[in-house]
Amino acid sequence: MKVRRGFVLAIAVAAFVAARGVAVGAADTGVIRLAEPKAPSSQDDSAERPAADPMADARRGFDVQAFDGRLLGLWFQRKAYARQGRDQDAAHQSEMIRDFVAEEGVRRLDVPAGALLLESDGWLKEGNYDRALATLSLAEALDPGRPQIALGRARVLWASGAGIFAAGTEAIKALRASATIAARDLTLVHESALVGVAVLLGFIALFAVFQLLRHQVALRHDVEEWLASNGKETWAKAGGWAVLLAPLIFWVGAGWAVFYWIAATYRYGRRGEKAMGALLLVAAALVVPAYRFSVGLYGLAADPTVRTTIEAANGGYDPDRIVKLRELVDSHPGDPMYRFLLAGLYKNGRYFEESFQEYKRVLEAAPSTYQARINLGNIYFLLGQYGEAISNYRKALDIRPDSVLAYYDMYLAQSESFKLREAGESLTKARAIDPEESNRLLTGGSRAEGGAKVVDAAIDFGSIWRATVEGRHLREWLDAGPVARSWRNLARGLLNPISLAALLALVACVGIAGVLHGRQPAQRCLRCGRPFCAACASAREGHTYCNQCVHLFVLGDGLAPETKSMKLYEIERHERWNRRGRRAASVVLPGARQLMAGHAWAGGGLVILWLMVWVGGFPSVLGVLERGLGLGIHLAELRPETVPGVFAVDAALLFAVPLGVLVWLAGNVTIRRARGA
Repeated sequence: MKVRRGFVLAIAVAAFVAARGVAVGAADTGVIRLAEPKAPSSQDDSAERPAADPMADARRGFDVQAFDGRLLGLWFQRKAYARQGRDQDAAHQSEMIRDFVAEEGVRRLDVPAGALLLESDGWLKEGNYDRALATLSLAEALDPGRPQIALGRARVLWASGAGIFAAGTEAIKALRASATIAARDLTLVHESALVGVAVLLGFIALFAVFQLLRHQVALRHDVEEWLASNGKETWAKAGGWAVLLAPLIFWVGAGWAVFYWIAATYRYGRRGEKAMGALLLVAAALVVPAYRFSVGLYGLAADPTVRTTIEAANGGYDPDRIVKLRELVDSHPGDPMYRFLLAGLYKNGRYFEESFQEYKRVLEAAPSTYQARINLGNIYFLLGQYGEAISNYRKALDIRPDSVLAYYDMYLAQSESFKLREAGESLTKARAIDPEESNRLLTGGSRAEGGAKVVDAAIDFGSIWRATVEGRHLREWLDAGPVARSWRNLARGLLNPISLAALLALVACVGIAGVLHGRQPAQRCLRCGRPFCAACASAREGHTYCNQCVHLFVLGDGLAPETKSMKLYEIERHERWNRRGRRAASVVLPGARQLMAGHAWAGGGLVILWLMVWVGGFPSVLGVLERGLGLGIHLAELRPETVPGVFAVDAALLFAVPLGVLVWLAGNVTIRRARGA
């Protein structure tokens, strides 16, 4: 079994090393072979002939195959020593792997570290704690600061009998690292948008249910009185229930029951309940666009492709970025965007040979990529080949005539090659297209560090943000023309059943309030719970009691002994069931007592926090609810699992558990105080 596990892990690492290209090491003796620079007086500046002279500024990139071969050899040798039980030799090989990776400048290899986590878990299950710790030590060297490694070490120390102090120290380190990474990468912030949408949907449904439970008696009473006044007293009671349960009777599209009940009970609520109901209907109308937005925002943190793209677009040259971006280039051979970003990283590191070749491949795959033409011209500019630079800028303008950046860079190249008249014309054209952008380029990049500085065409974070949120392909940024986006695209997001139903419910609330303005709705007696309206209440106003309770508690003029006894029993039963129902509901759902008592904002705040605890900390409950309700949203599946799934640490639980305890205590302590009062 041990040999089989080691063989599987070795194959996994071999596949990883073979599938990616690692760019490490740098040689300053390389020769870049670009086009030969032309004299300023030459009329044909479009030729690209190879130059034989070495370029001092050009450098060779990393030797990918050499790095892969060396790492693979060290890895399999360590595995062989471990299988043979030669722990000292295996430890020596591990040291050689550490030294080699450090010398090459690669700081993080997460996939081999993940394989080591699986290997350590296997040693732990077999009871070989020394090998498990040694494996985790190597994983720490390849992927420093990974929370899974600290938690794995805590489990090994606990199982080996090292004591609670040693294991607890590592566990605390894992939790702290998990929280730090989540805060640094804004993972929790991005997840909160998706959690917020799920919480909003859940709270709208719960608010509708509580409004129904609170006001259904008064609603049915009004319907029954209306039917009785129109000579349909026989159907009065059935009609009241039919109006109340209409969404369940007509089951097609039963999801509209939530909006129906909010609208139907709107006029019976207090001022706070009415305000919250209207606000929730507006929020429900926006929930589908908000869901799409939150999925895109969540992708900024959860999607490794997007994370790598952001790092490559907004960071300088780094071997780790080269490693990750090469993986994306290999896995997306038909998308020129990743190759464009890879070329930019090479250029930032002054590896002009590799950058030049990558930009040429971008143009082969997408000839209309004027940004690649601009950046090719910038490479020629940095090497002093201004004629070739101007040629590429002109080709970029043939593709995109309104490119201010191409005109600006060409202005600098023409100025350096003493084509002053042409340079002035280029600058004039740039200012005619966009004066503000032209001035920004002139003030920000024209005379930095004592010389002219061209500006690359680089994708910005805003473009990545919009593409991710709108669900578009990022390669649209490379198109020759700008992608037209307007407010109409946002308006189209409201054309969905949920938004339309919420808007109709909101209109119904306003309509009912306007049509029935001046007519008091039915109420429930505060003492016994019986419904009463203006047609059946006592003529004496100023009380929210039914006629019998007014005589019994307000007027004090007494009732018949039998009637009084029955009334007191009715009151006691109502208060008992009301108290038990609120208590039971608040134990399961803190804030339910306040909602059932009409305190919408206090109860709603507790309910929202409680839903955040469960949706954010235990998203698996969403899967159970979706299957029970027959929904196909699959919100729980959007949350990524830890890879590999051993020694997992969930940063969200660090915040969800204490918040849940506080919310539950707040909701239930309030009940005890109310009883004592």
